[in-house]
Amino acid sequence: MLLFPGQGATASEQAVYPPETVLLFVAAWCAPCHGELAHLAEISRSARPYRVLVVPFDDGRATRAMLDGVPATQRWLPDRQTQRRLAQMVAAESAGLPFSVAIDPHGRTCARHADALTGSTAQALVARCRG
Repeated sequence: MLLFPGQGATASEQAVYPPETVLLFVAAWCAPCHGELAHLAEISRSARPYRVLVVPFDDGRATRAMLDGVPATQRWLPDRQTQRRLAQMVAAESAGLPFSVAIDPHGRTCARHADALTGSTAQALVARCRG
């Protein structure tokens, strides 16, 4: 399900995130997240010209190990305060993981996806931000 600005906006909307990106939240306990990572190359191709960055939802050992399989150029490890703010946004706007957000050229959230991301849904997410 795609969500757009104005739907459940939170204080995190004021935060600035990496521009023109899709942030893909993952955790080791999230089975669909493992599936998303298995298709990361396809998701990344489909999201172009936006880049896809994988963000740990928690700081657990298993999640950190999960990120070892993600290319370093596709990991975003925000500071603790930003990570907490992002986790609050996910909790406020979805039933949990999987969850993704697209970030516009100004570093603001422009679209959200509260389900496992695929190539086609990544493309739709980016199109919503560019349209």
